[in-house]
Amino acid sequence: MKPIELLEQGRFLGEEFLLWLWMRSQTDSGGSGEEGDGSACFVDDAIQLVSERGEVKEISLRKGSPSESREAFEALSRGMRPARMKLRILSGDMEWVFTLNAATLDMGTLKLPPSTGKAPHERLHDRLFLLEEGAGHLEHRLSRFLRARSEDPGGMEEALRAWVRAGLSGAGGDTPWEA
Repeated sequence: MKPIELLEQGRFLGEEFLLWLWMRSQTDSGGSGEEGDGSACFVDDAIQLVSERGEVKEISLRKGSPSESREAFEALSRGMRPARMKLRILSGDMEWVFTLNAATLDMGTLKLPPSTGKAPHERLHDRLFLLEEGAGHLEHRLSRFLRARSEDPGGMEEALRAWVRAGLSGAGGDTPWEA
């Protein structure tokens, strides 16, 4: 099998992971659910949704709170899936901002917390440490997602569907489009 075909076959898992991160950012205060992990992960100000069917193949939502927008939930209810989203991970006074690609699960446009090192080699060491730390927070979430998905795949699918229905109806709390 060609590498691109393998990526396409596994892409659904990345899309489902992004959707799960999105749901948890709104329902569980962005927590990872892992013991001892006090970090939080939130969808930031950019989401790209895609679909193979219908007239609209791609929607990019930017600025403001696209993860809470009516457009985002309408797109999800029509079968569109997250292909890329900008995420923000907070842990203590540190913050990582990056774009996560669903097809490859690669982190792009990564903004690390500031380095405290004075000398160039100290800054390099700090940046490498901060990169590993941020990737570790994302790995905790991926592990939690994979465990939850393998233990009860039907339950996760239903939870995601219920969350989309609640978001579409505004049952998830205050909705900006009703104000």
